[in-house]
Amino acid sequence: MARTSATGTRRASLARATGSESSDVARPLAARRPQQAGFTLIEILVVVAIAGIVLAVAAVNLFPSDEEIARKESSLIALDLEAARDDAWFGGMPTAVSLEDGRIRTMRLDAERAWSTMPGRDRTLPAGVRIDGLVIDGTPVDLREKLVFLPDGMGVPFRVAMQVRGLPKVVDGDAAGRVRAHAP
Repeated sequence: MARTSATGTRRASLARATGSESSDVARPLAARRPQQAGFTLIEILVVVAIAGIVLAVAAVNLFPSDEEIARKESSLIALDLEAARDDAWFGGMPTAVSLEDGRIRTMRLDAERAWSTMPGRDRTLPAGVRIDGLVIDGTPVDLREKLVFLPDGMGVPFRVAMQVRGLPKVVDGDAAGRVRAHAP
């Protein structure tokens, strides 16, 4: 028995009459459209808008503000000072930090009672970071002076004033050994 479509046309006989076995034959010519390749304008605009949003979000994370950089750099200096303090406390030997010439040098008192730089503990400050002053126990001192941490755990209050990309920052240390970076 020949199959009948929903419209009642007999496809098998029609296909035999035209020589085509395709299901397209039964469709009217107006319903047949050529295959279109490519994207519509709306699809392209949506993709461009999504890409723009992703780039805007990424730019915020890839290019930090001056305030974020200043906070990071002052925190790194605070960490260097904390590490020197910890070296003195747990190493049982006095440790000093020098902040001159755009460098942070951590030094230890050697057997000859001379300061020697600890390996791997000498770093250059990045461009845009400048140490402006050092105050030890309430007295401003020259940046060539060393900030000394003793192994007894008793600290001397200090303040390191700096500029990071033109923004003022300070690192404070108290007698209990707490070190923190903040805005003045």
